Amino acid sequence: MTKWEYKYLWESEATKVENLIDINGKNTHHIQDLYADLKKKDEVINKLSIKLNDKREEVYKLKNILKTQHEKDFAAAIGVEVDN
Repeated sequence: MTKWEYKYLWESEATKVENLIDINGKNTHHIQDLYADLKKKDEVINKLSIKLNDKREEVYKLKNILKTQHEKDFAAAIGVEVDN
């Protein structure tokens, strides 16, 4: 091989390495963006989970109120006195 062929091979391999470095850098930035997006979505999920738990507690309290009222109404219907 002549020195020109070696030079051509070296330059082509150097170009391939530069392209791979560019691709790796782009992938790194893309991964960082995805990670930031995931963190935001996790925060939203946590906030929604807290709201959901609050609503479940509220539903549980309302069910207890309805159950108590139903028991009072039933007791009143059969003529039994009930404490509030």
